[in-house]
Amino acid sequence: MLYRYSAVTRSGSKLTGEIVAASRSSVLDDLHKLGHLPVEVIESNRAALDGGSRSRSFFSSKPSAHQVTLFTRELAMLLKAGLPLDQSLKFLEKDARSKKLARLIGQVGDQIGNGKSFHEALEAQGQAFPPVYASMVRVAEASGTLETVLECIAQGREKAQKLRSKVLSEMLYPAMLIAMAIAAVTIMLTFVVPRFKQMIVQAGTEMPDQARMVIAASDWLLANGQFVAVSLLCLVLAIVFAWQQGLGRQQIESLLLRLPLIGNILRLNLTIRFCRTLGMLLDNGVELPEAIKLLRDVIANRFAAQYLDQSYDALRKGKSFLEPISHSGLFPPVVISMLRVGEETGSLTTSLFHMADMFEEKLETSVQRTLTIFEPVIILLVGAFIAGIIISILGAVISINDLAI
Repeated sequence: MLYRYSAVTRSGSKLTGEIVAASRSSVLDDLHKLGHLPVEVIESNRAALDGGSRSRSFFSSKPSAHQVTLFTRELAMLLKAGLPLDQSLKFLEKDARSKKLARLIGQVGDQIGNGKSFHEALEAQGQAFPPVYASMVRVAEASGTLETVLECIAQGREKAQKLRSKVLSEMLYPAMLIAMAIAAVTIMLTFVVPRFKQMIVQAGTEMPDQARMVIAASDWLLANGQFVAVSLLCLVLAIVFAWQQGLGRQQIESLLLRLPLIGNILRLNLTIRFCRTLGMLLDNGVELPEAIKLLRDVIANRFAAQYLDQSYDALRKGKSFLEPISHSGLFPPVVISMLRVGEETGSLTTSLFHMADMFEEKLETSVQRTLTIFEPVIILLVGAFIAGIIISILGAVISINDLAI
């Protein structure tokens, strides 16, 4: 959930912002750990922004995830070159190609000018900077390794975005096939079939059953086309709204993860995000309990989040965080085994990065194989459906010619 808070810093200045957390008490705990005195914590009516950072709309006032990644990379380069943080932000604000990004950088610079730390300024920007981003910056400020951590954040975001782009590119062709198939069938039923219908009816012959069914479907679509279009639009909007509000989301995610081909891709993607994000957090000094807590909000899967909550509780009781995860069935057994070895040998971070790299390659292969299966299946189904319409109409036309003879 998204919470809006106001607090008083150690220096006595007022701090306001938004933070994603499991509950109001979690927000209070986080503020106390940062040394702030909470004044007010309320649930924000902008909770629907839970998925906003992953898919920005055209009308969003925040820059895209790609622009934030570019800003992170350039800021790390300027800090490595020896420029102070405030001057680097001013330079990037002037050089920003996007008005949204320039506005965001300006807001961060203003927050720092008012006495806030960099991570506090990032947290005040809501969902533009995820909680993981701000937490890693907070640790980096405390350890004096801000430029190194920013470079690590940029690398992690670039890898995630590159992988997402590859998957979307692979899915583009099947999506176009499905869209063209729907368009072809709609054109056949609304333009082609009615013309043949008029000829068949005027001939006064008895139509074959298949032709009668096709013509009936065409008549129904012509009579209810507007209703169907509006209903589909309302259904899509209702699904999007319910998904953003979390209505039945956990059950749907659980069902999708159990599907034969799609479920395998989703589980691989979940494994990569889990390993990559947890490895980045641990590598940059975030303690394991806090990293698990942050990972819950980043993983973007409520079905998986319940097991991460159990992992967090296990850590608080002095147990291994891998026990609840191993019983979830979300991750391949080799991941659990490798992480258990890494936990015992003190090389957990290395094991996480190794697993992330290995499963990225496996995900690309799985996506290509799955779509290689889907593409001919879609073509065959569409061809068979259109061929059935054509054969049905031709059968009626042939019967007219037979009657004339």
